[in-house]
Parts: sequence; C-alpha cells; structure tokens
Amino acid sequence: MKTTLRVIAAAAALAIATPAFAQGGPPGGGMGQMSPEQRLARQKEMLFQGITLTAAQSAKADTLIMQGMQKQMEAMQAARSGGGDMGAMREQMQKMNGERNEALKALLTTDADKAKFDENVKNMPQGRRGGF
Repeated sequence: MKTTLRVIAAAAALAIATPAFAQGGPPGGGMGQMSPEQRLARQKEMLFQGITLTAAQSAKADTLIMQGMQKQMEAMQAARSGGGDMGAMREQMQKMNGERNEALKALLTTDADKAKFDENVKNMPQGRRGGF
C-alpha cells in the first residue's frame, strides 16, 4: 500500500512539474537556472534590444558580460562563505553592473544607440526577480 501511494505521489509531482519545465523551467527559476551561455544571450538581448552590433562590438560585448558574470559569481561565493553582509554585496553587484553597462555603452558609436541602450537598461528588471 505504501509503495502504491509513493508511486501515485511521484506521478502527481511529475504531472505538476512537467508543464513548468516545458515553459522554460521551474516557477521562479529566473536567471539562476540558466547556463552561462543562456545568461549571456539573455543579458545581451535585453541590453541591446533594438541596437544592431557589428561582429567586433558583439564579440567585445560577450567578453564584457562574461567577465562581469564571473566577477559577480566570485563576489557572491565570497559573501556566502564568509557570512558577508548581503546588503553590502547587493550594493557591490549594482556597482559592478553599472561599470559593466558603462563599458558596454562605450562600444556604441551613435548617440541614438547610446540613448536606446540607456532606455534598455532602465527597462530591465531589477533585483532578485530580474536576475541582475
């Protein structure tokens, strides 16, 4: 009887989870559930929406975004292992994002592209829910 209940419970859990994963992952998964390549593509898509990059700009943007993600990952690991202040870490992350965004914006050559980039940054989700 216990085995039958376990099988039914497992089947019910699978039935509930399957639609969530089919829609891109578990509910609330956010950027944390993505591979680094998926995170890169998503950030680049959001930051450069409506902006056409040259191949050289695109490659440099990839490098800057990946470097930023690496720095943030190192900062998060250091804060977690050292029992660090999460508020201070959040401020540090915002500073890193600002520096990364300025470096990315510097790749752009027209004022229209720079204005569009600023608009894209402003419209990005903020905090944990946005994943940035």
